[in-house]
This record gives sequence, structure tokens and C-alpha cells, in this order.
Amino acid sequence: MKTMFLFMAVLAATSGIGQEAAQAAFSAGVAHLKAKEFKDAENSFKTALEVGETEQGLKMANVYMGFALNGQGKHSEAITFFTEAIRIDPMDPKTYLDRGAAYARSRKNADAIKDFQYVLTLDSISDQAQAAYYWLGRIADAERDHELAIEYYTKLLQLAPTDFEVYYLRGTAKSNLMDSEGAIEDFDMALKYKPDYMEALANRGVCKINLVPMSTKQDKDLDCLDDPCEDLLKAKAMGDTSVEDMIYLYCKKCK
Repeated sequence: MKTMFLFMAVLAATSGIGQEAAQAAFSAGVAHLKAKEFKDAENSFKTALEVGETEQGLKMANVYMGFALNGQGKHSEAITFFTEAIRIDPMDPKTYLDRGAAYARSRKNADAIKDFQYVLTLDSISDQAQAAYYWLGRIADAERDHELAIEYYTKLLQLAPTDFEVYYLRGTAKSNLMDSEGAIEDFDMALKYKPDYMEALANRGVCKINLVPMSTKQDKDLDCLDDPCEDLLKAKAMGDTSVEDMIYLYCKKCK
């Protein structure tokens, strides 16, 4: 799930900045953002805000100032600028998403949830709705409400049925609820759409081991748990070191 799609989506809307100086400062700020020169971008958008006059221009300068501050990890400061952009244009779901993401990164989850849920009252099917469901799922997971997270990921997958990351996230949430079979189904789907998904391979292997009877896993003559170990060994070959303990326990004798 691409959570930062809004940046490029609003580039075409910059023409509303009226004054030549404001437009030049805004364009310079966008160039700095593309180059990840966030402090320089902040300075450029500050100039655009100081000399701009049109509402659309000031809205966009506030939004992009928020992006520049987010890039520096100044999420609480970014919220102020997204809020001003919302004051100017309270019907744009993109800006609520931007502010909601800044709230989430500031661990102000209650405020983030309000923004994302409001987005869904404005848009229930497009990219904005997908981003809202994504963030709501991530927040629910962070708060260890995995059942709620699964509900949000399921709604998102109804809109984006080939999104491998969301299948992975839903599988992880199911795994946290000890639903290994359901998790494996989601990891299967994640790997269907992204066959080299290292994390999905590792987690699927672990879930497969969880389904093996304890008596089998404790057998001193155990040679190799072929199916789970295939996933774990592939994940390790891709660079995942988190699976090494499982490999040591169950895959040492695998050929």
C-alpha cells in the first residue's frame, strides 16, 4: 500500500499561486522535496506562504510545508500547517489523510482515527478511502486490536484485491491471534502477487511450524520439516536473519 501517493497527486494543482515570487518559491520547494532536501524545502514554502495571496496557493503551500516538516520528523509542526490547509478547504480528503498520517506518526492515534474516519465519509472507494483503511488498520495493529485491524484490511482488500502488502499485514494480524491457517492463506496471496516477498516467506514458514504437532517437533530423530523449512531457508537466503533460530531447531538436517 503506497501511503505517500498524495505528494505527486497534487503537483498539478500548484498553478493557483498568483504572484510570480510565490510561484517561484513554491516551485523551488517542490524541487527540494523531490531531492529530499527538506530544510531547504521548508524555507522555500515559508517564502511562498509569506508572499502568496490566493486561497488555493496558500492551501497548497501549507500542505507542502507539512510535507517538508514531515520529512524532517517534525510531525507535530506539520499538523499545524495541514490544519490551516483544511481551514481553507475543508472538503479535500487528501489533506485530512496527510494530517491523519502526521497524527499517527506523532502517536496521537485518537486524532488520527477521527481524520481517517472522516475521509471515509467523503470518499469510500477511491485511493483516499484505501489510504484511510490502511492507516486505520495499522493503528489498530499498533494498539494490539488485531481483530479490528483485520476488519480494516479486509475492507481495503475489497477495493484493492491485488495489494500484496495488505495481505501480508492481515496475515500478520491473524498470526498474532494464533490463527495460523488463516495467516498462511494471506501469506499465500501476498506471495502470489509478490513472489520474492521475504517477510511473507518467513512468516508463512513460522506459521507452518506452528501447525506441526508438538510431538513431531520434539522428536529427537526429526530430520527436516520440509514444507516450512523451504520457506524459512528461502527467506534466509534473501537476507532475513530473524529465521535463524527456527532453522537451527527444525531445518538443520534439510538438504
